[in-house]
Amino acid sequence: MRRMINLPAPLIYAAALVWTKGLAMFAVPVLTRHLTPAEFGRLELLASAAEIGGVIVGAGLVDTLYRFAIGDQAKAQAARVMGLALTIALGCFALLALAAPAIAAALPLPTPPHEVLMLGAAVVLEGVIGVPLGWLRMNGRAQAYTLLVCGRATLQVGLLALLLVMDAGVTGVLTAGLVAGLLLAGLLTALQTRQSGLHFNPRGSAALLAYGLPLVGSGLAGFVLGTADRWWLAGSVTAAALGHYGLALKIGQIVNLLAQPFELWWYPRRLVVLSGPDGRARSSEVVMAGMTLLIVAAGAVSLAAPLIVALLAPVSYAPAAALIPLITVGVALHLACSMVSAGIYARDTGWLSLAINSGAAAVAVVFYSLLIPRYGVEGAIAATIIAQTARCLTLAWLSQRTAPLDWRLGRLGLLAIAAVASVVLGGGPGCVLLAGAAAGSFAGGLVRVPARFMPALARA
Repeated sequence: MRRMINLPAPLIYAAALVWTKGLAMFAVPVLTRHLTPAEFGRLELLASAAEIGGVIVGAGLVDTLYRFAIGDQAKAQAARVMGLALTIALGCFALLALAAPAIAAALPLPTPPHEVLMLGAAVVLEGVIGVPLGWLRMNGRAQAYTLLVCGRATLQVGLLALLLVMDAGVTGVLTAGLVAGLLLAGLLTALQTRQSGLHFNPRGSAALLAYGLPLVGSGLAGFVLGTADRWWLAGSVTAAALGHYGLALKIGQIVNLLAQPFELWWYPRRLVVLSGPDGRARSSEVVMAGMTLLIVAAGAVSLAAPLIVALLAPVSYAPAAALIPLITVGVALHLACSMVSAGIYARDTGWLSLAINSGAAAVAVVFYSLLIPRYGVEGAIAATIIAQTARCLTLAWLSQRTAPLDWRLGRLGLLAIAAVASVVLGGGPGCVLLAGAAAGSFAGGLVRVPARFMPALARA
């Protein structure tokens, strides 16, 4: 048991990701076996609506928690954020109960109002769940976080399989998500109340919302950057091309999976570390390590793309492999934005983040309109890369003005060039070059975390 306690937090988060992603993969054949294509399409439509609803209901409160629940007032601020989350959830559910029939009638696919209500309730619960989970991550409780997340995923997939076997259809899928979310929300609310208390403070909520609400706009802008290209592609390419693109996107997200343990550990702590002793030096070392991880992960996934496509799909999906290297660039740029933006989120409001993300979304829309009609899927990928590059550079430049970090841009550039060359060479030579570049980045000092920082970073 002692060994388990001493495991590094990123490895514990990695275990959670492996478990939950594995269960998600198990659920796919279960869903396709028990749902008709029409039912599966309705479920996908509801899932896309839930993505937007989750951004709105969340009200940027997790980032608000990371910003204000630090120092001597950490518990008091966490209590206020949790109280605000519950207040928003109750208000949203009341509105949803009234609006469910109208929402169901407005959807492009016929959907019963009770399914809209069930999905909406699950989305509302996510707004409550996010704050306590963020608190666990802030306080280094990776094991508790992992246990709760894995337990919820296991319960949900188990209920889903049982209800689908009983021919419950889409309603059964939504029921599984709602029950698992309700149990987790109740447990986490009780734990959070015991650890930090629960405080409803309308006057204090105004300051929290001033920071969090602009981040809702940022989240919606992120939705545009991540999903809106499908709307343009639907009228410009064949269904087969969309299928290749969809598979390539899923495989490209492996970069996200490889980097997410690091991000789960670092993201909620970045402001705490930045504001602490030697904060800028410590932050610089960790950010350089994260950027190195992104470049190597993107190169590795790109090299493995043909093999992964061959293992997951029939020969008709082979064209997807050619799309994956460029997609990994877009994914890496998206993840890099969270690593270079600490100075932006250290401000008292989230308006600057909203402006930057909205600007990047506007850039994406412009280039979707220009490139997709002429170049199809490749145009969509290029537009995303252009928008994410503009977003990343703007975030880095403005963040540097608030909290300048020590960038090793020359060495990062050399590593990126080596990764690109590895993909061009392909096969064995590419793997050898990428492995050598990764090893050289450590030996050459690109990633250098001095011994005196290690205990502080472990506690951070």
